[in-house]
Amino acid sequence: MNRRATFASCVWVLAMGASVAAQCPSEGDCRKPHAAPGCDMPDCCRIVCDANPLCCELTWDQACADQAIDACEGIACPETGSCIEAHATPGCSEYQCCDLVSTIDGWCSYASWDEICARLASEVCGTGACPIEVTGAIDEGEPCYDRLNDGWGIGYPSGRIAVSCGMHMKGRVVAGGPRDLEWFALDAPSRRRLRVTLDAEFPVELQYLRGDSEGPNDVKWLIGPALCSGTLMLNFMADQGVSSLLLGVGNGDASMRNGLDCDEIDPDNPPLPDDPPPLMLFGPHWSARLECLAIGDIDGNGVVGPQDLAILLNAWGTLPPEGAFDPRLQDADLDGNGVISAPDIAILLDSW
Repeated sequence: MNRRATFASCVWVLAMGASVAAQCPSEGDCRKPHAAPGCDMPDCCRIVCDANPLCCELTWDQACADQAIDACEGIACPETGSCIEAHATPGCSEYQCCDLVSTIDGWCSYASWDEICARLASEVCGTGACPIEVTGAIDEGEPCYDRLNDGWGIGYPSGRIAVSCGMHMKGRVVAGGPRDLEWFALDAPSRRRLRVTLDAEFPVELQYLRGDSEGPNDVKWLIGPALCSGTLMLNFMADQGVSSLLLGVGNGDASMRNGLDCDEIDPDNPPLPDDPPPLMLFGPHWSARLECLAIGDIDGNGVVGPQDLAILLNAWGTLPPEGAFDPRLQDADLDGNGVISAPDIAILLDSW
């Protein structure tokens, strides 16, 4: 082949690639023939046009539609239905949001766009990055491919982060390969009041677990504040005995198993040359500060006084079941018996 022919072939290939990029997506249902080139589902459009460039050059004919039906099974972004409303069919109408949510939870584009998918979309879509800047914090010192602080996870050595009053730490978590958690040890000989201040670049799943590695264990509360919703500050009661604060990637519905890979190379298990790069839909960094407060400091202002007594009296009576407990609310149950009553007043006055 002469140089002119080779040059012409290269120009044709480049033109085909540019044409695919230009026509994916475009108007028209991928599974139905239409006059214009390209179709409305970017991933499906690229698959079909890579195999048959004429589908993105001339027209999306019956052959293109047939190929889409065969090759694009399981692709449901975009599809009809609002991304922030539940519906029976998979996928939703906004491609970028649909693709993001489906990457985190494949069920949403495989089976149905249910309430969990809709809530996840409302939390993460259109949010963008929320990087944090941390100064003066102690690094946890755990590479993201190791599992040193994952509590009593199956298959890993038991390990928790020892905490102390005034501690300020930083670290990283990942959501896949397998999921990484940070366990903070809150063990104490008596019930006490703590304040944790948390910043994170990822959707936070934070829970308070009571019990040791031998069990029994129970989760007193679990919260999942929305991504990039700002600094989370909790003034909560930690119970007597062994208990832990668990930080991971997720929300109030479920833990996230995809979308935040480790970007550090494990020397004992390096990636293969053809492995895809780490998928990082969010930043991996967190920063946490722990403070010990007087047990009667219900409003967390550093002083036990009349305001705390007023909060206690306004909360007088039996509390709702623990399943409905929200640590973001003020906790006046100082003795932890589920009832705000005279013993709580005694404890408050003792810490006045």
